[in-house]
Amino acid sequence: MVKLVGKMHRSGLKLNTYALGSVLKACGTNYKDSNQHGNALHAFSVKLGLDLDDVVATALLDMYAKTGDLVDAIQIFKLMSDQSVFIYNATISGFLHGKTISDEYANEAFDLFSKMQKKGMKPSKFTFSSMLKAFEDGAKCFAVTPKLDIVSWTSIISGYVQNGHFGSALALFYELLSFGMKPDEFIISSMLGACSNLASPRSGQQIQGYAIKIGIGKFTMIQNSQICMYAKSGDIDSSHLTFEEMENPDVVSWVMELHPTTLRGVLTACSHGGLVKVGLRFFESMKKDYCMAVNVRHCACIVDLLGRAGKSADAENFILNSGFEEDPVMWRALLSTCRVYKDTVTEKRVAERVIELEPQGSASYVLLYNIYNDAGINLPATKIRELMKDRGVKKEPGLSWIELGNEVHCFVVGDQSHPMSQVIYARLEEMMKTIEKLGYIEERPISSISEPKLNASTVMNYHSEKLAVTYGILNLPASAPVRVMKNLRVCQDCHTMMKFLSRVEKREIILRDSIRFHHFREGTCSCGDYW
Repeated sequence: MVKLVGKMHRSGLKLNTYALGSVLKACGTNYKDSNQHGNALHAFSVKLGLDLDDVVATALLDMYAKTGDLVDAIQIFKLMSDQSVFIYNATISGFLHGKTISDEYANEAFDLFSKMQKKGMKPSKFTFSSMLKAFEDGAKCFAVTPKLDIVSWTSIISGYVQNGHFGSALALFYELLSFGMKPDEFIISSMLGACSNLASPRSGQQIQGYAIKIGIGKFTMIQNSQICMYAKSGDIDSSHLTFEEMENPDVVSWVMELHPTTLRGVLTACSHGGLVKVGLRFFESMKKDYCMAVNVRHCACIVDLLGRAGKSADAENFILNSGFEEDPVMWRALLSTCRVYKDTVTEKRVAERVIELEPQGSASYVLLYNIYNDAGINLPATKIRELMKDRGVKKEPGLSWIELGNEVHCFVVGDQSHPMSQVIYARLEEMMKTIEKLGYIEERPISSISEPKLNASTVMNYHSEKLAVTYGILNLPASAPVRVMKNLRVCQDCHTMMKFLSRVEKREIILRDSIRFHHFREGTCSCGDYW
């Protein structure tokens, strides 16, 4: 490419900024003689008067950063007149592109990151993603940047939250407090957001209490985050109480408070109640009477509405005419309803369609595997497992967790790592014997797509949510609800068992899986046994 540029110049053709920028970008790939070619092109751009052009300057900056010339990269950055968010992003990314990042580069990137905040620039997700490469954990962050102001704290904590590193965000927050610094409303709001995503109400309550203590608990931003945190943790009463206590609720507050009964909430209610005509009428009213733009989630509710009513053909036609026919969310909604009605023909075809749209998503392979396995068709089931292996698709392991005190206790299927494992398994066996006398019958186990050699019955008995709930029953006061979170959909057997346990243990059990909240009370579940 560099030789081609030389020929263009010798031929009298005028180079534009984009052509020069593209060649400079190639020089940043660290090929043989890339530094020499890059320096020559830099001199050439100066001669043409293009070195201060935004496109060329950004390419030069990126090239020097990626080839290890930190001094020249910083110099070019300082000479640039328009230091936009894009320029900051390019500079930060350049410093952090390598597999290993020196403390010098990490420091420089963090300084730039802090300057963005002080100038009032809003970092993008791209910025946060780049920064997280520099700071693999809170400890390294503090080691390389010992003098952090509150803006820097907010930036890094928000970065962790926005990139889904909620546990790391909490750890940094506690580190902030240990340094004697006073968090502002932005950090508190971010931390409540982290707790809501972790479904960790106890940590959220502690942060809420701290906010009240330092005098910012009544800030609307904080109370909005508080509403969201309680709602996502399944504590609707506390969420509603927070709203009722607000002095100045804004639009966001009202949307959060009304969310369970509006739009998707209404459609979901119609679906669960079998009110097909009412749901369809409401959906059309959203579009025609209120001129609302429906999204894929609204449409997925209609698929669920029709599918629950046994109208799988109508549901499929709706998908094909919705404008979201290429979105796997729509087909997964149909797939769930097919399983309920044992419509194996449609189920197989839809599962294959989801795999086609989402070839790296393990859930659809597992569903298709289970379709064949339930029908006793072993050969295709084995081929599904082989297909996953060939494509490098791995089934996400089931993980359940429960928060007690200041600790989060995690469990996987058949977990033996917990210090109380023996007590947990003994109590679980005891409870199973009790509920079997009341009519509980264990669902017929199927072999696992990921663990075909394990005893399927043993695996099902010791699913992670059963272990987590048992741990909660052992350690919580008799009147306290047991709140457990799971990363995958709860299986039919565990769902049935939770209903029995809520009855015999006289406990409220709240299980949040990847689909919804399940509130088990006195032998029944809030989902009506359909999820």
